[in-house]
Parts: sequence; C-alpha cells; structure tokens
Amino acid sequence: MEAIITRHAFVSVKPLCDLLMRSPNVQNAINVEKCIQNLSDKSVQNLVEYILYPTIVHLRTNVSENIKLQLINIIKVAVSKITITEVRVLNNLYLCLIFAIHDKQQPNFLIPMNEELKESVVQCLKYLIIHSSADVIELFYTRENAAKLSQSIYACISIAKNEKSLSLRIAAIETLIVLSYVHDEADSTDTVLKSQVADIIMLFLPGIVKGLQDISQGSDVQNHKITLIAVRALGRILALVMEDLPQNDKIPPFVIQTKPKTNDLIKDPLGILLRDEGRNGMEKHIKTVHRNQAWLDAASEKLEAPIRNLINLTKHQHCKVRKELNDAALLILSKCSRNMNNNFAELVEIIIALSEDDVVDVKKSAEISLKQISNNFSKNYKMRSIIELLEERFYKLLTKLPRIIRMSDNATQLQYLNQLIGYLRLLGEERLPQIMTSVAHLRRLLLSLVYVTEFDCSDVTIIEENQLRSIEYSSCTAVPSWKKFKFISDNATEQKMILICKLLGIFGDLPILIDCIFELITDMPQYQKELILLMNWIIISSNNSPLSLYQQVIDYYIAPDFWYLPIEVQDDICLRQAQSNVVLSCLLTEGLGLIAETLQNDYQKFLLKTLYLIIEKAGSGHALSSLVGLNALEKIAQSQGHTNIADLIRANVDYFSYHVTIKLRRIEKYPGVLNVVSIVMKYSTLDLLPCLKEIVEDALIQLGANFQQANAYSLLKVLYTFIVCIRQMACNENNKSNNETQQEKKDVKEKVIQTLLEYYEAKKVSEQIDNDDLGGTPEDIFKELKEKEANDDPVDYNLPEENETKEPPAHVTIIESVMKRCLHFLPSKDISKTLLAMQTLQEGLYILSSWSEQLLPIVHQLWHPLVDRFHDSNILIMNRAWQLLYTLASLSEDFIRNRTLKSVSPVLAKFLDSSSKESWKKNSQDAYKFTQMFKFQRLLLTQLGSVAKHLKLHECDLWKLVTMTEPYLNSCQHPELQECCVLLYKNLADFNGDIVWVKCLSIWNTHVESIANDETFDVKNFKMDNNTNNEYRKNVYEILLYIDQLNRFN
Repeated sequence: MEAIITRHAFVSVKPLCDLLMRSPNVQNAINVEKCIQNLSDKSVQNLVEYILYPTIVHLRTNVSENIKLQLINIIKVAVSKITITEVRVLNNLYLCLIFAIHDKQQPNFLIPMNEELKESVVQCLKYLIIHSSADVIELFYTRENAAKLSQSIYACISIAKNEKSLSLRIAAIETLIVLSYVHDEADSTDTVLKSQVADIIMLFLPGIVKGLQDISQGSDVQNHKITLIAVRALGRILALVMEDLPQNDKIPPFVIQTKPKTNDLIKDPLGILLRDEGRNGMEKHIKTVHRNQAWLDAASEKLEAPIRNLINLTKHQHCKVRKELNDAALLILSKCSRNMNNNFAELVEIIIALSEDDVVDVKKSAEISLKQISNNFSKNYKMRSIIELLEERFYKLLTKLPRIIRMSDNATQLQYLNQLIGYLRLLGEERLPQIMTSVAHLRRLLLSLVYVTEFDCSDVTIIEENQLRSIEYSSCTAVPSWKKFKFISDNATEQKMILICKLLGIFGDLPILIDCIFELITDMPQYQKELILLMNWIIISSNNSPLSLYQQVIDYYIAPDFWYLPIEVQDDICLRQAQSNVVLSCLLTEGLGLIAETLQNDYQKFLLKTLYLIIEKAGSGHALSSLVGLNALEKIAQSQGHTNIADLIRANVDYFSYHVTIKLRRIEKYPGVLNVVSIVMKYSTLDLLPCLKEIVEDALIQLGANFQQANAYSLLKVLYTFIVCIRQMACNENNKSNNETQQEKKDVKEKVIQTLLEYYEAKKVSEQIDNDDLGGTPEDIFKELKEKEANDDPVDYNLPEENETKEPPAHVTIIESVMKRCLHFLPSKDISKTLLAMQTLQEGLYILSSWSEQLLPIVHQLWHPLVDRFHDSNILIMNRAWQLLYTLASLSEDFIRNRTLKSVSPVLAKFLDSSSKESWKKNSQDAYKFTQMFKFQRLLLTQLGSVAKHLKLHECDLWKLVTMTEPYLNSCQHPELQECCVLLYKNLADFNGDIVWVKCLSIWNTHVESIANDETFDVKNFKMDNNTNNEYRKNVYEILLYIDQLNRFN
C-alpha cells in the first residue's frame, strides 16, 4: 500500500520537478511547493532526494533572488514533513542555504537587501536541525564541521543585530537557539550529545555572547520581543557551554582522549593567541582548544563583564523581559554554580533586584528563585564560601549606595534599593543578626541609609502663623508626605527605604539596632533627623518586641532637652539650625504616633506620659508641627478605640483641665500650655463646658491680678480661643437643632395626614352604626353630655401671662464675663493686647446676638472705649476698631446709628480725605498696595455700603457718606480703590438710588460738563469719549448707567 501511495506521489511530482529542472522560474517553483504540501509525510520522506535535487542544483547557480526565495520555500516545506537521517543530506541543504544569502563583497558577507529571503533561509536552517535525527546531529556537530557551522551562527548574529525587520531578527535568534541545540524540542536527557554540542559551540561563545549582549542592551525603542528572545538565547547557551562537569570526573571521557598537553594551552586556555594568527591559527584553535576545567575557569573570568551588564535589564520597561531575565539567571545558577563561580554574585543580584519588582508575576517568580538559592545555602555545606561572597557584595553595595542614590535617576535608585532589599531577604533571620553583632558592619549599614535619606530643610518655614485665627478653619486631614529629601524625589523610592527599615526590624536584632542608633545620634548630631527617621521606620516593623523596648524609645524622644528644641532664630541659633529643629521636632512627634499605631491598645501604658506633649505640638503656631501633631493624635485616638480626636479629648478632659489650670498660673515657664488650650477647646463640645469653665475662670482671675499683667497677652489668647471654640460649638448645635426642627416639621405633616385618614375611616364606621348602639336616642345622648359638662371643673382661660425672662445658658454667661474683662484692655498701650481684645469682643458679639439682654449692656460699655480707638494714630488699631464697629452695626442695627454718626463718621471722613491724597496717582504696580493705609481704605470702601444698610441711614446721612467717598471716583486714584468706590455707589443705589443719582449728576455737572436744565435731559445723551481725559467721566458714567438700568427694570 505504501509503495502504491509513493508511486502515485512520484507520478504527480515528477513532471513538475522536471519542468523546474529545465526551466527554473517562480511559477514552476510554486507549483512544486503546492504539490509537496498535498503529499503525505511518508511519500515526501521516500522521495525527498528526488524532489530536492532540482532545488539544490539551481541554488548553486546564479538565479535571481525571487527564484531563490521560492526554491528555499520548497526546501522548507519538504524538510518540515521528513526526518533527516543522513548527514550527507543535511550538509548539502545546509551549504545551499548558506550560499543563498552569502555575498563575499559585503563586510558582513550577507546580501544587503531582500529581508524576506533572509528570513526564509534562517527559518529553513532551524527546520534542518529540528527535523534531523539524533545520529545526524551527533555526526554534524564535529570539529570538522565547526568552520561550516560558524558561518550560520555568524549570519544569525549579524542579521539579529543589523536588520530592521522585527520578524527577521526574532527568527534569526530563534535559529541561533536551535543551532546551539538548546531549543525546546532538544533532548535534554541526552547528556552525551549535549556535551558534544557544547564542545563545538564553545568555539563561538565569545562572538555569540558579544552579539547577544549588544542586542539585549539595545535602545528603549527596540521591541521587547527581541530583547526577550536574546536574553533567553544567552541564558540557555551559557548554561549549555558552562555547565558544571561531573564532580568525580571533571573532564568527560571524550575530552580526555583529545586533551592537549602542550604548555602553550596551559598559558592560553581560551586560545586567544591562536585566533590572532589568522586562518592557520583558527584551524589550530579549532583542533586544539577544548572545554576542560582550565578553559571553563578562564571563560568564567571573561564572562564577568557581560554578566555584570545584564543587571541593567532589571529596570527594563517590559515585565516579560524582566521575567525572562530571572529565568535565565536561575538557569545559569542551577547548571553552572561551580564553573560560573566568578559570576555567581552578579547573577544572584539580578534575582535579588527582580524579587522587589512592581509586577506581581515577576516578583513571585524571582522570590521562588531566591528561595531555591537560599535553600541550597542551608543544605550544601560547600556553598558557605558563596555566602561569604554575598556578604562581601552586600558590604560593597552599602558602601556605594549613597553615591549611586545621589548621582542616579529614579529608575537606577529603585534598582539598587531593590538589590539591598533582596540581600536583606536572602540573609534573613539566620545571617542578618550575625552581621549586626559587628559594630563596624552595623554602623556602615545605618550610615549608608543615613546618607541616602539626608533631609533638605531649606524650604522649611520657621514663621509662626496666626494660630488663633487658624483654629476656626483648620481641620485635621490626612497628612501628605511633608518630608523633603536631598537625593530622593520619588515616592516609590521613599517606600523602598521604609521597606528596608522594616526588614531590618523583622530580620535583625532590634535591641542592638536601637542601641546603635542612639550611639550614632550622640556621636553624629548633624544626622539626628535622619537617624530618628530610620528609628521610626524600624520600630513599626513588628509589635512583638517587649514593651520595655518601646518605653526606651519613648523616654528618649520625650526627654525635655530633646523634645523642646529651639525653633526660632536666636543669637546662638542660626536659620539653618532652626529649620533643622523644626523637622526633627516633627519626626519625634510622628514617631510617637507610629508607636501608638503599632502597639494599639498596649499604648495605654504610655498615654498619659505622651498625650499632653503631642497635643502641645498639635496646637503649635507652626503649620508643619501642627499638621504632624494632629496626625499623631488621630493615630493615638484610633489605637485607643476612639473614632476621632474629639472622643480622645473627651475621654481625658479631666487630665487636661488639671494640667492646663496648673500651668496657666506659670505661663511664662510653660508657654506651650496655650497650644494645649487651643486643641482641647477646639475639639470639645458644650457638654464639656464645666471643665472648660474652670480654665476660663482661672484665666479671668489672673487677668484681674496686678502681678499677672506680664502674662496678660497669653491669658487673652486663652479667652479668645475659648470664644472662638464656643462660637463653633454654638453653630454646630444650631445646625443640629435646625435639622431636628425640619425633621419635626416633616413628622408633623405626616401626623396630620395620618390623623385625617384615621378620622375619615372613623367617620365611615360611625355612619354605619345605628343610634341604638350609642345607648339611646339623640335626645338622651345630648342630655348625658350636658350633665358631664356640669360635673367637670370649669376651665380658667384668663391665666396670667408669664413675663419671666429666659435664663441664658451657661456658655453665654461665661462669654459675657470674658467680654467685660476684655473691655479693660481696649485702652491698653500695648498694641498686641488691644488688637487681641477687640478680636475677642468681635467674636463674642456674634455669640450674644441672640441674647439682647446681655448684648445691649455690653454695647453700651463698649462704645466709648471703641470710639477712642478711632482716634489712635496706629492704622492697625483703627482697622480693627472698624471691624468691631461693622460687627456691632450688623447685630445692633439702628440702635447705634446716632452715636455712629456723631462720634465715628467725622473721624472716618477725615481719614478718607487725608488718605485720598496719599493714594493719589498710585498705580496697581506701586508698593502702596502693601501698606496698612491702603488696606484700611479698601476695607472702608468695601463695607461702608453694608453699614449704611444696617444702620438704616437717612437721606441726609447718605449724602454725607457719598460726599466723603467722592474723591475715590477720580481716575487718578489707585485702580483697586476706584473699583471699590464704584461698587459702594452701586450698593447704595440699591438702597436709595435717588441720593446716588443726584450725587452723580452733581459730580458730572461740576467736574465733567454742564447738564441741560430742561425736559430734554436723558442719560443716553452722556456719551463716553475715550479721547477725553476727564478724571471722573468713566466711573460716574458707569454708576449712572447702572442706576438707569435699575429704574428701567423697576
């Protein structure tokens, strides 16, 4: 049957082959190819020599490249269907394929164009080796064929390096893998054949390694598939050639028989000198150089540089390349651990770096590899020398790490930090504690981390913000990364440093580590910040350490000399030192919060020792200290089972109130108590008022005592803080009440609807019931109702109305006492006290706005001291006095109208008139806008309209108001003041348009042009002339247009 099928196949293919033999062209070649595709594999196997004969003949002639391409396709189709069982066939086809793309006139001996032909040739070469039997492979890979084999290997390397086609380059490297007999289909169990192939491939190893290294280190624009296949080829070929020889017989038998014993090869095991002698030297090199242990050792030394360059691929942008790199490194380590001993550390470093990869697949793969290597350390006693080598590399990495971090980009920083992390994991709990027992090694480790995490404090502000003002608006939010390093700019790099410190805490000896950090803080005070940062990151690694260790750290942190650092520039404290102290103070505070987060409920033991100090930082006027302190408070609150800071304060309010009361009496010694007061009051609620009341009453008593006048400003801060917080609490309560009221209204509506529905149902039922069921006739029922009314007690509808006044709540009474005390400081010669007193009164007025019985007496007592402040020469005092008057006007309205017009209006008119001369011809670029006078002018012009509405000024008073602000309509005034004045006139026009209209017409008639005094008057006749330099035209015309539009709409 087989003979019949073969005969039919021969009949079908013979005419086509004959025609191709006589007339080689593209079409005839395509016909042969199609015919072969339709034949069975067995038929092709029997007829292969006849089928390929015309192809081989024509490939050796100078046919065109297009014909060559189709002829090679015939070989490719035929070879893919057979198994080559004769080395003669393999040699013939091999030479034909090499000859098809050979061009001796080119530098690389390859035809310059036709990528399709090259790709077809390299694919056909791959099929030749894959479809050859083991016997043929054994006969082909001999020293006699080495020169022949080198041509195809060189061609593949050259194509992969220089061509542009992606598929061609990948096909060339895949063919190189097959030619090196390390492809997936190769028989890995045939160690003899593998060793024979390795003995041939070793001759070309330098060129292969160099070529694949250049390809794998290509630019970023190179497709990742090329890099991936190049790394795979390099790993497999190195594992083949450099594989460890059997330990009992370091040289295989077939090598021993041919092992040269000349002295020349002992001196030059790689045969480098022979290759330099030309053709004769190369022939001698092929015959005499063998893969013995001397050659392997020498090759290992030469491979150090290429292997070292592979570590650059650990930061390749594509994860598949990095994963392939891990597989290649593990393959070499597992196959060549002894022969590649010189490169062992570099290969381990590659896997170490990849074990911290951001891609999970790569990370897990590298971690498995690292675990496998680590297990070999523990099981194989001969690996101890390698462990020592890795420790030495670990020390070298620590030495060069600061230099690398300081001079490299983010990707390189991550690469080396990943190496360090991998080393820590590799050393683990067995080796790392032993390293830490060496003081020199431990100090080197810590100092390398210190140099990496060096802080940049140049942008840290030491200016204290207005703490009291910020209380009203501040809120504790998540703290962003406030740390700024000199050499770390990426958050990912910072996270790697945190992980390094955590691993030190997990695998290392924590007590020794902490003691060493304490020693370094003492020995190197310039790096206190960095050492405390490392301490914070290390201490949070595990909560299994004894509490005594945490207590040691906490006691060190809160030592008075260390905790209370000077953060202001003084005679002996320069700006740089003050900025450094701010950062160090924040690190100490953050450290306590991190310890609380780590210990959770166990932190209760240290709560009373640290809570007051952290609240003191949270209330600091320095924004950074306050932010870090609030974040630490949140961590402590969560550790103690509280949902927020307010609950933490509420649970410990007795403790705070006692300390605050005591320290307020010695406020000059404990200035930080004001910070505590601000935080405690800010996070308190009205139910804690009794505790706050004790603090406030004690402050009021001290303010009344003459011997405490030196601390008056600090005590006024306490009162102001209290009033601001009470106002916040009252607003929150009002909002809550409003919500409850709205809910009650909603409930009332639902109740009314429900009652009506019930009434409707009852009405329907009652209509269905007979009168008898009610107990009698309607007359009887009416009689019973009369008797019942007679027996009931009469209702007295003339009860007297309750005229009793409603008692104010406790907080209103306290506020009233505070405001009365603040009145005494309005005439103070100390500007800061006066300003703070007026600020406190202004806040208190808002709280008393709903309690007229308390508000009006305060207004009476306040008025005369307030009026005197308008006569002060300091504009800051006048500005604050005006703000207080504005609040009075908005709350009291026309109650203070007459007094304001009599006592305050003349002063303001005088100021506006005199200051208008100062702002004359000042432009927006002038420094005048930064003066207090300009700010007060702008404030008056902005708020006078609202005050006029609140006071309900009459027309004559409004006329005086627009008259005294008239100068600011002049175009020579500061542009911003002009805008404010125009807006003032518009606001007054909304209130009383007639007065503003008449005033604007008066200004127009006086300063711009005469107005017709008859019925023909119309504002439309007022035309803007841009060529006219009149000083009032533009602003007055804008106001007139605004009023005209109002009148039209009304």
